[in-house]
Amino acid sequence: MAYHIDTGLIKEKFNEQTECPLCEIKKIVEEQFLHEFLNDAVMEDNTRIRVGKQGFCAKHFDMLFSRPNKLSVALQVGTRLENILPIINDSRSVKSALKQAKQLKGASSSCVICDLVEESMIKYYKTIAQMFERERNFYKTLISSNGFCLEHYSELLKYSNSAGFAKKEYVHILGGVEKRNLERLQSELKKFCDKHDYRNALEPLGSAETALPRIREKLYGKKYD
Repeated sequence: MAYHIDTGLIKEKFNEQTECPLCEIKKIVEEQFLHEFLNDAVMEDNTRIRVGKQGFCAKHFDMLFSRPNKLSVALQVGTRLENILPIINDSRSVKSALKQAKQLKGASSSCVICDLVEESMIKYYKTIAQMFERERNFYKTLISSNGFCLEHYSELLKYSNSAGFAKKEYVHILGGVEKRNLERLQSELKKFCDKHDYRNALEPLGSAETALPRIREKLYGKKYD
């Protein structure tokens, strides 16, 4: 069985010892799609059709709009409006109004970039499991990592079957790595809190000084401005 995706980026981000290497990977994947939707993709019929059906979430609309190529955004949003306008009508009954509300809620919650990013990330989850099974060096890299944010940890568990014959060992190792690193952060957080006791005023904080933002990353994923 071939790997689902190139392993180079996975190895690079795991070796950086961040609180969640998959947050770093997801940001790179997202940037790649943003670049595509501001450049060549806007001229492809299949892409325009998909944008018309799904549109962009508020987050990705804002990210696209913040960049120089406003024309690309305008063209794609125009296509999206062509798909939304037929939904809007002068309802003749509450039943038809409720149907329209349901359609609009669905239309306002879909996002082509979110879906594409998620499709790519699933390939990364599966590839990481395969690397655990096949590459002893990666096994060691995973053991020594700082774990993952809760979302990406749960996704790795979800796709753990991709580790094949090593899947039981894989989920065991994942759980051990995640728990150990949550306990590490818990210890740093305690030290941060204890520092606010006047009796510990002269004690050095060390890594505990950044405990809160790193715990934020563990609980909710890395925040990017």
